[in-house]
Amino acid sequence: MHGTSARVYPAGYGTVEPVANYRPMDVDSAFLRIWEVARENTLVDIYRLYELWELVEQAVVHPGDLLEVGVWRGGSAAVIGTRAAECAPGKTLYLADTFTGVVKAGQDDPYYRGGEHADTALATVSDFLHNAGLTEFRLLSGVFPEETGVHVPATHVCFCHIDVDVYQSAKDIFEWLMPRLVIGGIVVFDDYGFLGCEGVTKLVHELRNRRGVAVVANTNGHAVVIRTHE
Repeated sequence: MHGTSARVYPAGYGTVEPVANYRPMDVDSAFLRIWEVARENTLVDIYRLYELWELVEQAVVHPGDLLEVGVWRGGSAAVIGTRAAECAPGKTLYLADTFTGVVKAGQDDPYYRGGEHADTALATVSDFLHNAGLTEFRLLSGVFPEETGVHVPATHVCFCHIDVDVYQSAKDIFEWLMPRLVIGGIVVFDDYGFLGCEGVTKLVHELRNRRGVAVVANTNGHAVVIRTHE
């Protein structure tokens, strides 16, 4: 068409075109308010953000605080934190990022080399979240969990959003998290199924055989893992 050629995808990848028509985010006024605030500070689309919004509501009925690793400029954190504050006031949202870009890229990560998404800063995110009305959050700067995991309580996490793009980083976070994730706790992997993030997709597929969890691998860019038992 006009001299351009169709994109060629590797096996197992292609354009995803959902045919369902239900758009609850369009009539959820509380979500739309924070979406308007957050949309310029995130690379996560409205569909995945609304899934986070709904999953946080389900997770916070369980004991424990919330964690996001891979904050970038704070948009998804604003959504998570706003919903948690509405549904379960008093819970803390821990927000971990290197603020110097992606770390631990390896052979399973065809796109990333390290240092991507460094166009952010701790002070910028802190100011943004305060301006968005959040108070119950704590920012952690450094590699998680090696450098900053010690600052998160040793037990009782009910929700975690992992958005780190590469295999080894996502794996290390999940292994740190599992002993602390409460029964019924929810982990959301961003990047699942994206070209360039094959490492995260590989990790999610490995977790299908993991004892004590249920894995829901979506085609919207998310995979959801729920702790079912010890």
